[in-house]
Amino acid sequence: MTHESHVSVKTGLPPGIPIYIGKQEPNRTTLSAIIYTELDFQIIDNIHPDDLKKIKELQGICWIHITGLQDIDTINSVLSFFSLHPLIAEDIFNTKGRAKIEDFGDSLFIVLDMVLSSSEQWQSQKINIITKDNLLISVAESGDPFENIRVRVTHPNGKFRTYGTDYLMYSLIDSIVDTYFFALEKIEESAEELEERVVHDPKPDIIRDIQTFRHNLIRFKRQVWSLREVIMHLERSDSNILSDSIRIFMRDVYDHVIKISEDLDVHREMAEGIMEIYLSSVSNRTNEIVRVLTVIAVIFIPLTFITGVYGMNFAYLPGINHPLGHLIIFGMMLVITIGMAVVFKLKKWI
Repeated sequence: MTHESHVSVKTGLPPGIPIYIGKQEPNRTTLSAIIYTELDFQIIDNIHPDDLKKIKELQGICWIHITGLQDIDTINSVLSFFSLHPLIAEDIFNTKGRAKIEDFGDSLFIVLDMVLSSSEQWQSQKINIITKDNLLISVAESGDPFENIRVRVTHPNGKFRTYGTDYLMYSLIDSIVDTYFFALEKIEESAEELEERVVHDPKPDIIRDIQTFRHNLIRFKRQVWSLREVIMHLERSDSNILSDSIRIFMRDVYDHVIKISEDLDVHREMAEGIMEIYLSSVSNRTNEIVRVLTVIAVIFIPLTFITGVYGMNFAYLPGINHPLGHLIIFGMMLVITIGMAVVFKLKKWI
């Protein structure tokens, strides 16, 4: 079923109905969990919804990670088991939605865009984070983007063992924000490459690359703006799920987002500058060509005049009957050509 057909199926349905909306077919759904306390941790892979009851009975903080949105029933059963709001399921399967945060009182639901910095083309995926009591559920469209967080959780001397679920939520958000810095590095590299090409080899096909670059900047700016709104709302939230100590961490993340937004504005100015450099280069090159052609045309004007006069069918013209007349005429033309070339050279026209 295509993206357009999913949209048409969803039209007219009541809110809370989970239907996948995305550009491509969803990946296979897999569930894994890590339960940890200050003293110990346990990793459980390939979870079945029937295993949730046993997992819930375990002591400690429970982090369930869901990869792939293919199995709607399985994901919906997980959300229903933990008594989460039905609107959460609807937003999870809408991968075209914008970044947002919803406070349902007993739970927080956050949707963010993670930039896939390893991809050659500009891509991102939706990351959903649900926090409730000692439970955190993260949902990704594909892969496991939080492998580094898993390693830190299993470290015996890590902060995860002493902090609550809100610190885990902060760590996931901070990891997502870090991907924007990687994207900024690629944007800076692309800007430098385009600037180098524009200065030294401004071919016509570079226009397409500049337009693609500017289009990616616009998309990135929209994502950063939505991310900024979510982090700002989260930092100022009065939710009981967030402790005061974690709000300090969130303030630091917000500063990072501001830095990303400011750097992005600089890169947008660079993109405009690159376009101006290209247009100036093309204009200068055109002027150079026109100048050369003008010089050539001016040189040939008197030569054309002479050949035109002596090409007319007059009986008497100066030197026409002289045995060396043709050499004299050619000499005059050569002298005129050299003289004009010297004048143009002195005026630095050539």
